[in-house]
Amino acid sequence: MNEPYRLWGALAVAIPIAIHFWHRKQGKLLPWAATGWLEEKQQQQSRGLRLDDRWLLLVRCLLVVLLAILLAQPILPSLSKPPVVQIVHLVQPSGAVVDNFRFELNEALKRKERVVWATPALSPVTPALTLPAQAASNPLVLQTAISRLSSQPINLQLYVTNTPTLATLPTIAVPTRFALHTVVDSSQLPRPYLLVKNDRRLYVDRAGRLTSTATPDGSVRLTPSPAHSGPIPTLLSYRNEREKQTVQAALAALTDVYGIDFQLDDHPVPGRVYRWVLTDQLPAQRMASTRYIVSPVSTKMAVSTGAVSTEGMANVVYTNDVLTPTTSALVETGQLPEWLGMQLLAQFDLNTPTTPLSQQALRALFTPGQPVPKQAATDWQPILVLVFISLVILERWLALSGAAQERTTRPTNA
Repeated sequence: MNEPYRLWGALAVAIPIAIHFWHRKQGKLLPWAATGWLEEKQQQQSRGLRLDDRWLLLVRCLLVVLLAILLAQPILPSLSKPPVVQIVHLVQPSGAVVDNFRFELNEALKRKERVVWATPALSPVTPALTLPAQAASNPLVLQTAISRLSSQPINLQLYVTNTPTLATLPTIAVPTRFALHTVVDSSQLPRPYLLVKNDRRLYVDRAGRLTSTATPDGSVRLTPSPAHSGPIPTLLSYRNEREKQTVQAALAALTDVYGIDFQLDDHPVPGRVYRWVLTDQLPAQRMASTRYIVSPVSTKMAVSTGAVSTEGMANVVYTNDVLTPTTSALVETGQLPEWLGMQLLAQFDLNTPTTPLSQQALRALFTPGQPVPKQAATDWQPILVLVFISLVILERWLALSGAAQERTTRPTNA
């Protein structure tokens, strides 16, 4: 029953029974001279309930009970077909995931269960467990794959690496039937670094802190060669002299703290490839290996500059305000050097977080979003409706027939 509490309505069957007996008691025999010719036998036959009345009462009781059953939406499990729940194994295209869950995935393939890669194409996993050609994965791609699979009831078995990048989405919606299998990538991929002043190495340590040291931590593996060594070619092209001085001071702070050496130019030098360009006028021709930090010419242009489309320009960053103490909160609060340092990390891909999420964070991240579908009513529902309509017609026919018979048998005055 989808609505079993409505079966209490069947107790209303007492109503037609009570009305029937109450109605029968309304008639009282009164002595009348004109009816003296009636025989005693006929009077005895007219007492009590007639057969027609019993059938009418039975039909009315059946109508009340059947109406309660219809409102309760009955389901017959023996005849209805429950929804088929398919087991689907969704695998993040990662070598660490494949190596850790190789046995489980092979067993699922032997059971003929569906095993697919977490890619936009949902390509099937072969017994060789070879990673797909486009193995790039991120939480948005993962959510898209789950949403496509969840169009039908499934039992989702999800295999992913436990990395902080999963938390870039507020939540990841999963079906109600869901199991999470995670692995921490212990391969510890070498971290990129910059070779700065005094032969120091600038990198992000295991705690996520930017570190500049000549003797790196032994627990951290660095790439064989630096992402960049020596001074960083940087172009400062500002028409506002005060803004230019502010940015120069922020870069000088990065040099003092981390030993980063910047090769600063006021005007472009022919043949020199700049890794950084800090300016208030975005050049028409841009280099893919250059990061552009662009601020508006004036505070009046800040809003319109922020509306400029950056589609296809991942290496362009807009500040949305003029970098001076009176016009920029970053400068006023002393956060400009830190913000420029973050842009430096992004330019050379130094910020690669590897600290896994806690189990509590994982449980909060994956939230069930697809309820188990209700079992649909069987084909008996329209049949019961047809029976109900038939009983209504029968009840009207019995009632009208009884009334007509009573009028024909009623004695008339002579």
